[in-house]
Amino acid sequence: FTQQSFQILDRSSYQHSKEKLHAATKIMTNFLSLLLLLVVACSGLIQGTTAFTSNLHPYTAKNPNAAPLSRLKQTAAPTYSGVTKGDTKGANLLLTDLNIYTGAGSLILKSVNFRVDPKERWGIVGPNGCGKSTLLGAITGSVRIDTGDALVASKVKVGYLKQTAVSGSTKTVREESASEMEEINSQKERMERLEEQIAGGDSSEKTLNDLAKAQERFDDVGGFTQDLDVDQVLKGLGFQPSDSDRYVSDFSGGWQMRIALARLLLSQPDLLLLDEPSNHLDSSARDWLATYLSKYQGSILLVSHDIALLTKSVNSIAEVSGNTLIQYVSCSYDKFLTEKEFRAKSAMAEYQRNMAEAARLQDWVDKYGASATKASAAQSRVKMIEKMRKEGKLDPPPEGVTQKRRKPSLALPDPPKAIGEELLVLKRADIGWEEENPILEGIDLTVNRGMKLILRGPNGAGKSTLLAALRGTLPLRSGKRIENEKLRLGVFTQDLAQELDESALAMDLVTDYARGGKFGDITISNQDARDVMGRLGLGGEKPLRMIGELSGGEKARVALSMFALKASNLLLLDEPSNHLDVECIEALGDSLSKWGGQDGSVVVVSHDRSFCESVGFTHVGTVMDGGLIIEERGLTARDWATYDISSSSGNGCGDFAPVSELSAEEKAVQESKRKLAFNAPKRIKKIEQLIEKAEMKMAELDKAMLDFGRDAEKLMEMSEKKTKEEESVDKLMEEWESLEEVMAEMSDA
Repeated sequence: FTQQSFQILDRSSYQHSKEKLHAATKIMTNFLSLLLLLVVACSGLIQGTTAFTSNLHPYTAKNPNAAPLSRLKQTAAPTYSGVTKGDTKGANLLLTDLNIYTGAGSLILKSVNFRVDPKERWGIVGPNGCGKSTLLGAITGSVRIDTGDALVASKVKVGYLKQTAVSGSTKTVREESASEMEEINSQKERMERLEEQIAGGDSSEKTLNDLAKAQERFDDVGGFTQDLDVDQVLKGLGFQPSDSDRYVSDFSGGWQMRIALARLLLSQPDLLLLDEPSNHLDSSARDWLATYLSKYQGSILLVSHDIALLTKSVNSIAEVSGNTLIQYVSCSYDKFLTEKEFRAKSAMAEYQRNMAEAARLQDWVDKYGASATKASAAQSRVKMIEKMRKEGKLDPPPEGVTQKRRKPSLALPDPPKAIGEELLVLKRADIGWEEENPILEGIDLTVNRGMKLILRGPNGAGKSTLLAALRGTLPLRSGKRIENEKLRLGVFTQDLAQELDESALAMDLVTDYARGGKFGDITISNQDARDVMGRLGLGGEKPLRMIGELSGGEKARVALSMFALKASNLLLLDEPSNHLDVECIEALGDSLSKWGGQDGSVVVVSHDRSFCESVGFTHVGTVMDGGLIIEERGLTARDWATYDISSSSGNGCGDFAPVSELSAEEKAVQESKRKLAFNAPKRIKKIEQLIEKAEMKMAELDKAMLDFGRDAEKLMEMSEKKTKEEESVDKLMEEWESLEEVMAEMSDA
């Protein structure tokens, strides 16, 4: 067509007929019109291609063959708040052939196929950095999907706990908590609008009918019980009734996270997505949340390392393992652990059986394949082997099924020796963030060498504030803070991981911290840092990643690596188990239990019972009513019964069962009983041996009495000896029973 057009144009003379000139003009007009259409179309195509390419993973866009792109989306489904809506085939959520890669092209999740039906409650488990939060991000639209689909049913409302909490809110706690109860709030606004119309003189039948319908609908969606529902949720999360009318900005970050959680729960989404919701909750609030979720009427996806929460609140488990999602339908957490081991053993056993069968067939072929009379049989066996190979029976079991994670470990440097017994002292200290309103007053605390102190009490009572004063980052309002001249302070807080420089390489942060500062060690090598990080599960190329590319749990492991490379003789830990997975928490607890000896000390604030019980505390400090009570003892069951119950005096606290002040005489008795209970197991073992010896001696006396026969004098002597042994055994038995009673009393104290 183009060639023909230019051929006609080249005929510039007027020797041609009028008809040919007319045809040339017509062709040129058509050509220009088509050219204009092509320009417009190409412009749109370029824009479309640019938009599509920008949505691809950077690595995939530059290297199209780097990731297995099985198919490209031709049209994007409509979205709602970042969630992609589409045909889910009856499920609330449907993931199909989901593949996600990192910025460097490393695989995070591969071939994930997963559906969540209405009212299913799934727990998402796996080690730090395996892709759990990435999975939630793919569902909410905050993480790019390289290939595959994450679709939510068109009428399903999705709720997701945003990590930014409610910072910046100018509302009260009640207003913020109720702000996303959309249906109720909408009907309330409609009622108020109609009531204003009627008050303004509009008493028409239509307006009155509209108001009646609005009131009925308001009642149907729970509007008349809204305040009660809000109060119950806030109470469950640890707030006092008086807190409802306080402004959100009055509360700390941890309490603002609770307000955000209350707002999410009260919004009643059809699909509830929770990423480590218990990180900022105390034990009582965690228990309440577990009960609430166990009765939730919608679908739940819960990412958590809190075993107690998972055990009580979900009815199915999905494990992110081997870069994919392994599902355990209708399986509690305890049952999941058993089923996982069973699946791994079964898969490996079947694989080994198949390999043995293939080897047996191949041996037959090798042995008889050359025989003319058995060629047909050999060929048949070759086909059997090929069939097994095509069916995947000779492929090793999926890594996600058989993968055994290496447990992380942590070795803390030996504590440097200090001068004297006292490492850190607070004398008559008033502590607070505001000049006029100290949270704690008249605090006397001496941290001696070898002391392991747990600070217990309700949230908001001042435990973290006390720790900040010990650390020296919060100046005292009055009183003294006295350091040992050889004090080496190590600090690990729940927010430390979130404060790391997002643009720095993980290994650089660890080495810079270990080598820097007053007590830095310039001999720490990059390999030393990699060894510590590797033992905590940050192996391979993860130490060379930027902090911003790591998951929250991996950031916590980086912070823990920094903590582990610098020698200290006093460790301060504020909620150290937050953001760490179960294995890492166990490693930290085990390390602290063995660390310190007579030279190192530990002060901990934690709500994690299993972690606290693994440390082996020597002292318990109760922070309440603006004061501190220190007791020289370990944790008991009673501590956990009252550990996090709120107190009326604190920030958002209710009733707390205090530890009563004992008299000097009572303290002496208690101390005596504690020592007795501590030594009781050894004494009981000794008593058992003494009773055994006494019983053997009585048996010998019985035999001797038979031998002496009619010798009355000897018989009397033997009888007296036996009576003494029996009395001795009776006394030993009484002592045994008494020791057991003391042990039982002190374990419940």
